[in-house]
Amino acid sequence: MLQVRKLQESDWKFLPQWWDDYNQEPWIKGEEFRDIMPGAFQVGEFDQKRLGLGGFIVCKDKHPIAAIWLYLGNGNCTLPTAAVSDPGYRDTDRKEAIQLLVDFITDFSKDLGYKYAFTWAQEGAMLDYYLKAGYKKWDKPSYELIKKL
Repeated sequence: MLQVRKLQESDWKFLPQWWDDYNQEPWIKGEEFRDIMPGAFQVGEFDQKRLGLGGFIVCKDKHPIAAIWLYLGNGNCTLPTAAVSDPGYRDTDRKEAIQLLVDFITDFSKDLGYKYAFTWAQEGAMLDYYLKAGYKKWDKPSYELIKKL
C-alpha cells in the first residue's frame, strides 16, 4: 500500500545517495544542499526549525520510493520543488507512487488555504506528473538559477 508521510531526520541517510545514484547534482552539493531546502516546524515549548524536513515522502510498506519538498510562501503561493526518487525501486507502481506524491502536495497546499502552487520541471523527469495533476505549462522553456549570497 502506498502512503505519504512527512520527511524525517532518518531520511537524510539515503536522500543524498539517491541524487548520486542518478548522477544528478542538486542545486548545491554536499551538506549545503540541506541548508536551502524548506524546513519543518516542530510545535512544542519552542518552535524549532528542522533543516531540510519541509517535505513529504511516499512509501510502500515502509520502503521509501520518492520525496519532494514544499516551500510555503508568505503570500498565496506554495512552491513544490526538488523531487527525487529511489533509483533502485522498479515495481510497477513507481509512476503511481510519484503521481500520488505530486497530487498530495498539491492538495496539501490547497488545504492550507493557498491559491496557487508554482513549480518547475524538466522534460523527461517530473513534467508529466505535474501536467497530469492539472498544472499549466508555459510555451517557452525556463532555467533553474541559484546564487549563494
